[in-house]
Amino acid sequence: MRVRPLPRAAVQPVSGASTRSPARSATGAAAREQRGAGARGGRHAAQSAGCHSDGRGEWLRFAPVQPLFRARAAQRLAVLAYHGVTDPRSFGAQLDRLRRLATPVSLDAVRQAVADRRPLPARSVLVTFDDADRSVLTHALPALNDRGIPAAAFVISELIGTERPFWWHEADFLARHGGRARSLDCGHPSQLLRRLKAMPDPDRRRSLQELRVSADRRPPRQDQLTPTDLLALREGGVAIGNHTQGHPCLGRCDDATVRTEITGAHEALTRWLGEPPIAFAYPDGGHDPRAETVLQELGYHLGFLSDHRLGPRLPDHPLQISRLQVDSTTSTRRFDTILSGLEPAYRRWRGQAVA
Repeated sequence: MRVRPLPRAAVQPVSGASTRSPARSATGAAAREQRGAGARGGRHAAQSAGCHSDGRGEWLRFAPVQPLFRARAAQRLAVLAYHGVTDPRSFGAQLDRLRRLATPVSLDAVRQAVADRRPLPARSVLVTFDDADRSVLTHALPALNDRGIPAAAFVISELIGTERPFWWHEADFLARHGGRARSLDCGHPSQLLRRLKAMPDPDRRRSLQELRVSADRRPPRQDQLTPTDLLALREGGVAIGNHTQGHPCLGRCDDATVRTEITGAHEALTRWLGEPPIAFAYPDGGHDPRAETVLQELGYHLGFLSDHRLGPRLPDHPLQISRLQVDSTTSTRRFDTILSGLEPAYRRWRGQAVA
């Protein structure tokens, strides 16, 4: 659909916002999104970009361009990327919106569309979960089943069947309880994750070990999913995918580590599930060409980014499918603007990083 120019005063700026029209620039960003659906990017965080529950950005739902974005989104594929479910009631309201406004599809439906070279139905939405903590089993699965909505969960294989916390949660806890590392000897603990992710992977692992040795308290245990839980999720309509062995930043890993992280998780999942996984979600959300080569060798059909974009209903690059970052606490008003693509376009216009 061709985007028509908008009046200069299409949207009144909110207090503290730029006097330029965000609606016009957001529309332009969305047009660029159409041309760059395969763009790389992404990040990892427990709370997804633009998904705070404090109400910021909810005014976008009332922007005159929201109907235009919604109409354009009907011809796009929206893949939602969650990290667990912390607010079951809000998550249920989001699923109810999907039933009314969209066409929920399964991971296998996306795979079949790619295989047949046939676009998915209009308003197609796929629900996914990265890292897959136990809330996917205890909160997400019942809500999905009640509404007949399929989903996919991408798991970190070395945590399955353990009580180990995610490494980024562990690092934050250790730093706040006296943990020190030579490469992290300055700065506020709130900057810890960014600095760890920027390190070459061997340095990240070494720094984590130094934090463990020097901290005055051990982090609390975190019950993770078990192999039996993975089977229960699959039986309930949640497909299981590969999210590497330990969730490193692949761009900071050498070639051998990239291969080991993917193949190790692939072998473990095949053993637990009785069949190989067909889909992969890049840890930290960014594309890595070396990882894509390994996925092709292993016969993967689908690979998912976390670049906060809509994608085509027939993915151009099946191993580089865009996803929208969302959280279970997101209000339905903000959820609507994420689903339409307006909120992601507005964030890009404002220069608010999602990577």
